[in-house]
Amino acid sequence: MEEKEKKIESAGKKGSSHRLIQILGVLFALLFFTFCYSTYHLAKDLVSNQKDKKGFEELSAIVAQSSSSAQTAAPAVSGQQQEEQSKQTVEVPKTNEYGQLIKYVQLSEMNPEFFGWISIEGLGIDYPVMYSPTREEYYLNRDFYGDYSDSGIPFIDERCPADGNYYLIYGHLMQNKTVFGRLPQYESESCWRENPIIRFDTLTEEREYAVMACFYSRIYADNENGFRYYAIFDLTNEADFNYYVTQAKVNAIYETGITAEYGDELIVLSTCSHHVTDGRFAVVAKRIK
Repeated sequence: MEEKEKKIESAGKKGSSHRLIQILGVLFALLFFTFCYSTYHLAKDLVSNQKDKKGFEELSAIVAQSSSSAQTAAPAVSGQQQEEQSKQTVEVPKTNEYGQLIKYVQLSEMNPEFFGWISIEGLGIDYPVMYSPTREEYYLNRDFYGDYSDSGIPFIDERCPADGNYYLIYGHLMQNKTVFGRLPQYESESCWRENPIIRFDTLTEEREYAVMACFYSRIYADNENGFRYYAIFDLTNEADFNYYVTQAKVNAIYETGITAEYGDELIVLSTCSHHVTDGRFAVVAKRIK
């Protein structure tokens, strides 16, 4: 009887060991699958990000080359004219016969939806800005050429008037710090002091904007009160303009000393934020040049 009980006990132990091995095998398989899946997507993201980065660099190179070509394409002059020119500053034309900035003409010819160029040197923000008024968020996940892109490309909300006094510009919060990935650094007052000016050129004008207010926000539910800056697209009405400026200043993280009056032109750079669900971070700036 004792021998029979020992055999049963031994068989039970073997069964438990077998089940444990099966469980460990399943866990190992799941871990291996998860590792492979994660590695694949990480590699895919790296390749995609590198492709997007290279694309932006190529567009920047086109602008730089166009600027350089315009400066060196001076007409031939005689020796006497050269001597006279050396005694005075010679201004190289920045625009063509149509009033377009020469450095951006090629990009406009490549894609007519090119609207301008945004740059904040200290944050590494240096990108074309697109405007597609008939297609909602068209460049959210498309590059300059309309091909799929994880990074997308900065673009103006299609509901903003092309010739208005206010542009709402979106850009992705990229983990590799491209596009608007560094924009939330403006939460620090020291960042603003080091980067108080945003350049936003259009096809026809070189422009500068002074940062007026930086704030965190989120997408509000219909029954909630809050400053829905992301739902405002036209500030040509004086009351709407004054409300916008007041709310931007009230929600600002810190005081910049910059404000705006009706008649001024504004831009807001907007990106996602992870401080809350559906979070946003915005930087409002007033044109000064």
